[in-house]
Amino acid sequence: MSLYLAAYDISHTGHRSRVARVLRRHGRRIQRSVFELWLEPEDLPELRMKIGPLLARTDSFDLVPVDLRRPEQRFRWQRPLDNGQPVLLL
Repeated sequence: MSLYLAAYDISHTGHRSRVARVLRRHGRRIQRSVFELWLEPEDLPELRMKIGPLLARTDSFDLVPVDLRRPEQRFRWQRPLDNGQPVLLL
């Protein structure tokens, strides 16, 4: 099983909801249109068959493999402080 990040920008509300439902079966939502997914190689064609028909030409859907052999690095931006300077949490 491998870890993937799925991110999408889908304009049609119904299609967006259906894509989210498909993705929830394989992982967890980490933002409104971003999911962490655990997939077997045989899951990829099925995922493509379910999601592909829901996408319009102007929509985007990215499925990115996450390499777990490297130390994990996460960067998160937080609201600026009162002095207007951004804060980077590592």
